[in-house]
Amino acid sequence: MKNNKIALLPGLSLFLCFCLLTGLGKLAGRFGGSAPLLALAELVSFVLPFALVVFSLRDQKALRRRLQLKRLPKGAIGLTVKVGITVAVLSLFLNLLIYQLAGIAGADLSAIALNAPQSGLGFIPRLLVIVALSAVVEELYLRGALMTVHEGSVGTSACLLFSGIAFAMLHGSLMNFAGPLLAGIAYAYLTYIFGSVWPAVLAHAVNNLYYMFVIWITDTYAAFGIWNYFAAINGLAMLLFLYLSLRTLETMLVKGRIPHFEKSAGLYDLWLLMRNPGTAAFALAFAAKLVLDWIG
Repeated sequence: MKNNKIALLPGLSLFLCFCLLTGLGKLAGRFGGSAPLLALAELVSFVLPFALVVFSLRDQKALRRRLQLKRLPKGAIGLTVKVGITVAVLSLFLNLLIYQLAGIAGADLSAIALNAPQSGLGFIPRLLVIVALSAVVEELYLRGALMTVHEGSVGTSACLLFSGIAFAMLHGSLMNFAGPLLAGIAYAYLTYIFGSVWPAVLAHAVNNLYYMFVIWITDTYAAFGIWNYFAAINGLAMLLFLYLSLRTLETMLVKGRIPHFEKSAGLYDLWLLMRNPGTAAFALAFAAKLVLDWIG
């Protein structure tokens, strides 16, 4: 780490983000969980940590390059959409497996991090808040600002792993940990290979749209026993889109449209990020929430 400000503030931003998500999510739910309240909670929870990370950057050129719209290589949009669907289906499959092992069926598998009820929202508010807004603000913070500052200190693999871990912990639940972990790594990889955060935003929005569709179809057809077949259907879709994503990725790598993965110190670099005092406070807050949820 190059200086105390760079070392401390990004970690503190995660702690701040987690506290805001937890507190504002509960507050928004208590006041009815309307679309404006949820949107405000989501904005505040990610914009303030984003500003804290930006403040820690001495040179913001790398961040500006990552946030600006740029021309993507041929096949980038197709790969992004396929990865978004693959991540959504695979994440849901993992969550379904975990819920089944825990003896829970038909659980709420909402993709957004806010711990607030969504049943009162109509289609358009869900589309704007859950699909669009959450994808933009979360990716601008996690894969835009936070990943950029970490890339100046550690290697690529550590950044990808840490991005997935942070994203999963921000969801605040061990039951919904594996899916966000996978998604966070995938979005970070898209940001790395394309040098822009916007493919990650698109993939994240596709993921959230799929979850929105799942919630609708399972609520609508629950009386017909759709949960008896949903895991098998989801598994087949997972295999199909995983194959399509890997084939497209292989083609783009062979043709040199995207860079090959750079090796780094790996676990040691990840440890450098995890030992940050702010990150440690974030981890303790996450652990405390798990304990309180378990007790409650």
